[in-house]
This record gives sequence, structure tokens and C-alpha cells, in this order.
Amino acid sequence: MSLQNILVLGSLHYDIFIESDKIPEVGETVLGKKWYPKLGGKGANQATSLVKENINVNFASAVGNDDFSKFLINELKKNNISDSYLTKIIGASGMSVAISNKQGNYSAIVISGANLQISKNIFTNDNLWKNCSFLMIQNEIKEEINIAAAIEAKKRNVRIFFNAAPAKKINNDLFELVDILLVNEIESQQLLETTSTDFKSHAEQLSNYISKIIITLGDNGVVYTEKNKQPNHIKAHSVNVKSAHGAGDYFSGKFISNFIKTNNFADSINIANKKTSEFISS
Repeated sequence: MSLQNILVLGSLHYDIFIESDKIPEVGETVLGKKWYPKLGGKGANQATSLVKENINVNFASAVGNDDFSKFLINELKKNNISDSYLTKIIGASGMSVAISNKQGNYSAIVISGANLQISKNIFTNDNLWKNCSFLMIQNEIKEEINIAAAIEAKKRNVRIFFNAAPAKKINNDLFELVDILLVNEIESQQLLETTSTDFKSHAEQLSNYISKIIITLGDNGVVYTEKNKQPNHIKAHSVNVKSAHGAGDYFSGKFISNFIKTNNFADSINIANKKTSEFISS
């Protein structure tokens, strides 16, 4: 295992995943193929992606005291992720329902539950930050919790990777703390309040706030840049998509796991792009 730790702060969901030929429209009933429960939430997905790359992970999130929580804690342990830094509340755990069609596209509904009650107190625990090289955060929890963790990270010279998904207006106090920003094309448009599809321009504009920018474009590849540098575009690998569910979180894990070993921004993006193509087609 790596000597460096990554602290992942984010959501933990009981996912109900449904496979169907199509995603129903409003008022439509569709007969699906099958469903199964799985460990989910952007935080948990990114944590498990890192563990598979032999990275030590501390995971900060929250669960309730319902039956879902038993499943979630058990799944974390199966993935060698401790529940020591979970806030445990009386109430419902987070959950989501995702429907994937035969083209591999999906829609989902998330109920945050316990994820809205992650305690700020945990971030003053020095054990949480021991040998920590990166804090990874996302948008499925309260922004004030992300900011609290980011402030503590900066006190300890820990870099911050922010996957700003799902899209929402971001407090400048958080932007000022972030070292690497990952968004998809829709999220970049919403952050910049534009309908433009000039994603190289988006990357340039965002790099005025955050020094390293990555914009994933689905089957159109990835645009990335660093502050005061020209944006670059790499093409996607042509694959038959089985499911795009979790692709962004997988990309995050692949990118960070390579970046902490090499500190090579462009190479880490290329590797994440290639491996994510393999992931969505497997």
C-alpha cells in the first residue's frame, strides 16, 4: 500500500440500481430487467476507486441507524475502508435510485439523509490527516462541511481536489482553497453561467480561480489546463458503453492515484481517460 493517505470527504448512499431497456418518461411505466443494491455516493465511490489502486484512504461521511447503514458499513469494510470517521446519527442513511438503459445512459434520484449531518468536529482530529497528501471533496454534502475540511487541510499543507458535482453555485471561499477542479461539460457551463460549448475557453476562465482544471466531455474526451497555460484536448477512446454510472468517480480515483505518485498532471489525465473508457465498457 502507498505510504501516502488520501482523505475522501463525501456522500455515502445505499444505491438501488435498476437495469432497464429504457428510462421511463413522465407518466410511463416500464418493465425493468433486474435490480440490485450497491455501495454508492460520490464519496464512497471515489474512496473505493482509490483503494483499488492501493492507496490508503480515510473516509469521512455519515450513516443513520437504519438497515441501510448495516449494509453500507459492511460494504465499506469489504473494500478495506474503515468506518472510524463516519458520523453516526439516529435517522435515515443516504440512498439513491439509479436507472440504466441498454445504451448505458442513466438517471438517478438522490436522498441525502445522514449525509447532511456530517460533523465538523472530525476535521480537528490529527489522526485523520496523518501522512495525508490530498483531500477529495464533492458536492453531495453541505458546502459548509467542505469548507471546514478544506480550511483544516490548508493548515496542514494538504492539497485539495474538488469534483464539483452535482453542479451548483460555489462559494468563492471554497474556490480559493481548491488546487484541482474536476467538472463535466454541463457543470462547467453552470459554473460559468453560459451555454457556450467552447470548453477550452471554459477551462481558461476557470483557471483564473483554480490553478488546475479538468473538464470531462463524455465521448468527446477531456479538456484540461493549468493557470497561465494553453488548454489541451484529448480524445475519448472508442468503446461500446455498457454503463456510464460511476464513471466520473472512477476517473477521479484513477487521476489522483497516478498524480500522487508522479505529480504529472497531463499524464495522469491521459491514464484516467483511458482507464475510464475501459471501466464503462466492462
